Amino acid sequence: MPQKPPGVTDAADTERAAYYRDYWRSTGLVEAEHVRWKTELTRRHPRIVQATSVLDVGCGSGHVLEALRSPGRRLCGVEMAAEAAKSLEARGIEGRAVDLEAGVLPFGDGEFDVVLCYDVFEHIFAPGRLLREIRRVLRPHGAAFLCVPNTLNLFNRLVFLSGEFLDIMDTAHGDGELFSNHVRIFSRSLFQRFIDANGFRVTERHYYFPDRFTDARYRLPQWTARVVTAPRLHERWPSAFALGFLYVCEPTFRRGS
Repeated sequence: MPQKPPGVTDAADTERAAYYRDYWRSTGLVEAEHVRWKTELTRRHPRIVQATSVLDVGCGSGHVLEALRSPGRRLCGVEMAAEAAKSLEARGIEGRAVDLEAGVLPFGDGEFDVVLCYDVFEHIFAPGRLLREIRRVLRPHGAAFLCVPNTLNLFNRLVFLSGEFLDIMDTAHGDGELFSNHVRIFSRSLFQRFIDANGFRVTERHYYFPDRFTDARYRLPQWTARVVTAPRLHERWPSAFALGFLYVCEPTFRRGS
């Protein structure tokens, strides 16, 4: 059993568990434009089409897994909340409740063709530990689909300059919460170093920006998104314009690994 870091109490664990018990139910985790983008990209990707087993780590309500149903394909989702795992099981998808901060993924080495981990790393204090677990359960020539928000996008930077903090890819501020749900901040260069340091190499890079603005927090006409998407600014200068990074990765092979 991993030892608790200094200052982490049972009360803190209880509060964190209570938070994630409800977080997975958020409609914003299903209805958002970026979720639709990830779902479509994943469903059509050749590595997914060929896969016979897919694990989604931090799967929420299982929306992405639902889109990947195919005869003979094993689908499995992992979430912090036991209720989320039970919801998956009720719909014929394997579900497991695991503490993604400190727990071990309950699967054998090399058990899955593909592992998805979308918008999870920014929520946990030990993302490297989880990524190494993903590498362990992934087959040697499998693929990991990893996605994080780009906290240093141009729009967040402009808000920072005004003396405020707002992460437009975080649901917290839309719900009126005082603090961000994100405890780790990723930029493009940091995401690359994070992947390299934990036994993966990137084979594909995809950059997200919505085709239309639908978030009621921002009083912008939907069509103004085309100012970025039409000239593909989010792909030409992803560090500034992309709101999220989705990388397809393969495990590297190191002596003794």
